[in-house]
Amino acid sequence: MGKSNAFCTPIDSAFPGWNGADILIWKLMKDNPCEYKGQSYLYLYKDAYIKFHKDLIIKYAKEAAISPLLLAGVAWQEAGGKPDRLKPFVLTFRQAVDYFKDKNDYSNSVSVGIIAMQIRAAAETLRVDPKMLTRKMQVQLSRCLQSDDFNIKVVALHLKDLILFDYPHADTENLTHEQTILAGSRYNRGVERKKEDFVNAISADEHASERDYISYGLAIIKREERVKKLMGM
Repeated sequence: MGKSNAFCTPIDSAFPGWNGADILIWKLMKDNPCEYKGQSYLYLYKDAYIKFHKDLIIKYAKEAAISPLLLAGVAWQEAGGKPDRLKPFVLTFRQAVDYFKDKNDYSNSVSVGIIAMQIRAAAETLRVDPKMLTRKMQVQLSRCLQSDDFNIKVVALHLKDLILFDYPHADTENLTHEQTILAGSRYNRGVERKKEDFVNAISADEHASERDYISYGLAIIKREERVKKLMGM
């Protein structure tokens, strides 16, 4: 357990982060579902993350009043792919760049945690103005996001905010496919694009360029049955 800070008391995660060796097995080895090499190795890591954190996902989904399948779907999408230990170093580099700009926009856009989340988004979810974050506070929040417990909790709260952004009166625990697609897509792309762009993309031809807006959300729907099995639901 780490030292308490303004945002949390970091808890060292028992689940291993994605590292350089994992990337080599994923990228350089031919896909082999039987031996879990190549793309199958990445999928194994994602599956293992969900099964290992099933209870936390259910707990924090319930606290945030969202579907555990939505939270698990986002977690499955995010887990693996990028080395987790490098993310804090990216923050340090961007802080150095921001120092000469007297701003923190660049460093606030760093994503941290196995369920990758921007420091800016995490601050907003905790009702802290991102522009008011000092470099020390950014590091503290980054450290918290590296703790799986805090990471899952804040992602759940953020997803609740994203659902209500487009659907203020939604039953956040029982989403339609459209609402799930938009919440997932917002998690990936942010809130800048108009709701209508996402909704129109759902009914667009599957080869249309605008379908890219919702590819993340569609992937959550596509893997819903897989995630259900991993969650034992």
